[in-house]
Amino acid sequence: MSMERIAIIDVGSNSVRLIIMDIGPEGEHHQIENVKETVRLVENTGPDGSLHPKAQDHAVETVALFARLCEVRGVDKILAVGTAAVRRAPNRGELLARLQRETGIEVKVLTGEEEADLDYIGVVNAVAPETGLIIDVGGGSTKLIGYRNRLKEEWAALPFGSVTLTRDFLARGRIEPASLAALEDFLTEKLARFPWLSQYDTVVALGGIARTLARIDRRRRDYRPDISHGYELLPESVEDILRWLARLDLQGRWRVAGMSRERADVIVAGIAVINQLLQVSGSSRVVTSRSGLRDGLLYQYLSRYKQDPILLSPLMNSVENLIKYYNIESTHYRHVNNLALSLYDQLRPLHGLNTYERRLLIVAALLHDIGIAVDHENRYVHTFYMMLNARLNGLTHRELVTSAFVAASHEHYFLQGVRSYTLPAGPLELEDLRRIMLLSLVLRLAKSLDLGKSGAVEGLRVEFDDHEVRIRLRTRGTARLEMQAAMSHAADFKAFFRRSLHIL
Repeated sequence: MSMERIAIIDVGSNSVRLIIMDIGPEGEHHQIENVKETVRLVENTGPDGSLHPKAQDHAVETVALFARLCEVRGVDKILAVGTAAVRRAPNRGELLARLQRETGIEVKVLTGEEEADLDYIGVVNAVAPETGLIIDVGGGSTKLIGYRNRLKEEWAALPFGSVTLTRDFLARGRIEPASLAALEDFLTEKLARFPWLSQYDTVVALGGIARTLARIDRRRRDYRPDISHGYELLPESVEDILRWLARLDLQGRWRVAGMSRERADVIVAGIAVINQLLQVSGSSRVVTSRSGLRDGLLYQYLSRYKQDPILLSPLMNSVENLIKYYNIESTHYRHVNNLALSLYDQLRPLHGLNTYERRLLIVAALLHDIGIAVDHENRYVHTFYMMLNARLNGLTHRELVTSAFVAASHEHYFLQGVRSYTLPAGPLELEDLRRIMLLSLVLRLAKSLDLGKSGAVEGLRVEFDDHEVRIRLRTRGTARLEMQAAMSHAADFKAFFRRSLHIL
């Protein structure tokens, strides 16, 4: 089976989106296009929810353009869905018929529960929190899904979103404090109907409003890494940004660093929903997710033969995905990983770290040279960048940055700019520096022990006393090159463990 190219078109209440993915024979996948057009289907709807002719024209035009792009890019299959605005419109048949006739694309209208299910699949296959309360604020609806230990427990679809709430409560320009207060009262009353909201400590927010909120907060903090997926906000930051944006007029909001221009008119209403949810649920943090409905559709498609779209381990799935996609020499990387874990486990009485760090070592070891996909020269810098930006799912930012520094440590410690990734400007804490140094030292030794990439060192045994650590190698043939390379880390080893290193 060769590479397959699929497209997902999401006809939402606020925007129409297209993503194109390449899928390999073993399910490895990579996004090659991501295009969005703000259509505002939900704007100017009739009193009964009928779609306005102008909005319909814009939607048909956009989907026709996307269909043409799919043709040019050689897409094999298109999955197209419509959400709340289409679902609720009495004249949706008219739009669906036009789409089929004028673009050749059949759009499947999702039920509220199908939409919630896809959001849930997209989120649990991508974020670190194993238990959480998902909120997806769309243009015309808001989905709430509670999940525990990665299993869906509760869900609700509310018939309002950032565009409809702005229309019903707020002026487009300057916002009156009384209007915002009325909106907040309305939201509190609607959310109070779901007592289960208070059972979750973490809110996972997705959609354009959540991404914009995360970007504004990062710009205010000058935070690194500049990544929305997995970014954490405190409830007081959400409240603070809401009050600040509500005091500005539309031009003022346009000028806010991180603001998405086409959302500036509806952002206050959208953030108000997230803020009110935090008030009602009492959750202590918000984690933003770039994964949602479209990712849910992708995982559903990938699992069409095995029925269960929920991945066993989002983290290992994304590591394997990168290994396959970038065609990394996986035998060497896996061998380095095995040697690194053997060293880590046997040195445990001396370093005292546990399975939390061990997991980060596995990620760093399996991807330690991924930067070679860019260029051999400066590959440790490329490795650091790719680790942060190649979508490793299931890690917090703190874990992601830790493993990126470890993976990028090749001949020496790689700590370039580590201060700018440390609190308050980033997710690392001071104690993480010791973690990074230990894990990168272990990984550098393991890499040295497979320098020839031939598996010359088959295994190792660690012995130690108060003065020295002896690593006895089990080799196939001579491993002089590997032993010599490993001994080049002896000075760093002694500085860290206060014991001299001997390799036998």
